[in-house]
Amino acid sequence: MNDNNYCVILAGGVGLRLWPCSRHDCPKQFIDLIGSGESLLQTTYKRFKRIIRKENILVVTNSNYYEKVKEQLPELSDENTLLEPIRRNTVASVIWAAEKIRNVNPDATLVVTPVDQMIVNDKNFEDDILMGMNYAANNNSLLTLGVVPSRPDTTYGYIQMAEQKGADIYKVKSFTEKPELEFAKMFVENREFLWNTGLFIWSAQTFLNTISAEVPEYAQFVQLITNKSQDVKLSADNSIDKTYSTIKSDTIETGVLEKVSNVDVLLCHFTWADIGTWESLFNVLPKDKNSNVLIESKTMLYNSKDCIVKLSDGKVAFIEGLEGYLVAEEGNVLVICKKDNPEIIRRFAHDAQLNFGEEYT
Repeated sequence: MNDNNYCVILAGGVGLRLWPCSRHDCPKQFIDLIGSGESLLQTTYKRFKRIIRKENILVVTNSNYYEKVKEQLPELSDENTLLEPIRRNTVASVIWAAEKIRNVNPDATLVVTPVDQMIVNDKNFEDDILMGMNYAANNNSLLTLGVVPSRPDTTYGYIQMAEQKGADIYKVKSFTEKPELEFAKMFVENREFLWNTGLFIWSAQTFLNTISAEVPEYAQFVQLITNKSQDVKLSADNSIDKTYSTIKSDTIETGVLEKVSNVDVLLCHFTWADIGTWESLFNVLPKDKNSNVLIESKTMLYNSKDCIVKLSDGKVAFIEGLEGYLVAEEGNVLVICKKDNPEIIRRFAHDAQLNFGEEYT
């Protein structure tokens, strides 16, 4: 394995689009959403440990989840566990991780990965990641990873390819986040567009230098993090509250990649799916003869189709006459609604907290 290759796992979100199973005290990254016997965090960690030294894998999470990370990844050191004092989305997370890595190894190349995804074709995935890391190590490029879309999905982001720069490497022309169905259909037919996997690869130096030179609104944060890295040892018991409070919440795509000039995309060859919503889970999991998905649930379905059901252990459900519904139960909450509207799930979670208290979210 290449000592200069690192992995940054982003695991600090709440995942309210998967409520009520994803909760504030135990969000989606720490639960087994697909019935595999592992949490999403554990699956992601094992996936990358096959190609990257475990000493070079970092997890960025919220400070409230330190104990859960240690419980699920006992071999992960405190030095490689970055605890965010407040949630600031992915820009802050990746800047902090990149600077920490650069401070240890100026020649480092890192892959940034979310946890809420399903990867098929492990060999192709590993080949694509290593190819991308080799490219990023030798080019002044911020590399995104895209896959050919299999359907016009309005919940995914899309990357438009421009001129080809190498084997399966293209200049990025544009990003589009969650398009209307008409545009999603056009993107799939056009063949210039890829699904944005949320996986990114770049050298730590290139990423931080690009922000400092081309994204002035985050350049100061980079400098503050750099100074902090040089002054103290960042670890699980030494958060950076004051520094984090200076940066706004933003995603890597809108906060950085849409504003800089050196962004490329790797056309990947593995099968990928986002599993951040109930609808996306439904799309990727095995179905019965009536196109229903049961996730480790004791359920009897009658005259029902295109439904997804997830119950906690010990619960049994009998369901009749539903089509296209979500039935999800966890602890003190049961949700029954159409499965294709993630925003209504957010509203339910918000209303539950507002009307009944935090213990329901």
